[in-house]
Amino acid sequence: MSSADTDKILDAALEVAGARGWFALTLHDVAEHAGLPPVELERSFRTKRALLDGIADRFDREAVAAVDPDAEDPDLPAPERLFDALMTRFELLQEHRDGYAALLKAARRDPCMALGGLPRLYSAMGDVLHLSGLRARGPVGCLRRKVLAALYISVLNVWLEDKSEDLGPTMAALDKRLRKLDELVASAPFGVKKSRMH
Repeated sequence: MSSADTDKILDAALEVAGARGWFALTLHDVAEHAGLPPVELERSFRTKRALLDGIADRFDREAVAAVDPDAEDPDLPAPERLFDALMTRFELLQEHRDGYAALLKAARRDPCMALGGLPRLYSAMGDVLHLSGLRARGPVGCLRRKVLAALYISVLNVWLEDKSEDLGPTMAALDKRLRKLDELVASAPFGVKKSRMH
């Protein structure tokens, strides 16, 4: 299957999910919406889980590619670098807002779906850290990925309710949480300094 057909299928899945909800979506619905025979879709996506993985894979690739190269500038404070990399993800979510919102709402209701996405989320936060010029490996990197994942999920909840065109409430929430995290790192016990973020 060509990359154009794959994108057509993934876009169709997000559009159908946005209109009907993830649980009501069927592969036949997606094929019909994409204008492809169901058998052609099923060559690449035999299950809804495979379709979900395809959506997530594409999103993560696009999120990495879309980050401003200046986000790794060591002269910028760590919260600003992280803000740029994370805000890129929220801006991408806006391109298929209803579809992604449907997936997030489904994950809230399905613990298996949510748990299945955690390894991918930790990996994505590793990409965010790397793109921000921050260490993402080893014990410190592992802790950073988990903390950043929790922060990202909390801002996703704000994004779900944010109906503004400029994502002002989402940006404000992300900025506030990152700055609070930076303050906690700077004031941590045992002589941990803010420079540990770098």
